[in-house]
Amino acid sequence: MGAAAYRRGSALITRQLDASQRRPEYRLMDDLNALPKYDDAGTPFGPIQFVWEKGVWWAECPQTGFGYHYPTLREAVRRWRVTITGSHHGIWLAEPQKT
Repeated sequence: MGAAAYRRGSALITRQLDASQRRPEYRLMDDLNALPKYDDAGTPFGPIQFVWEKGVWWAECPQTGFGYHYPTLREAVRRWRVTITGSHHGIWLAEPQKT
């Protein structure tokens, strides 16, 4: 085995270990951000949050609490042109995407 093949193998092993050690919230955040948006997806004026309440997911303004409900978190994220930036006690935080 040559030096180049050894380095490629070492790099692959390192990437796999790093991916397996990431917290599940970060993997889910990557999955949510990779979802394709609907053509008619809205762009919020500021930060929004996704909250599970009363059996549905709410995309709501953190200041006013006004929002819209969706059956799944994936559906809610696809309906808004946002990037998920974090999670805090089950609430997903999002920022408008820059266009």
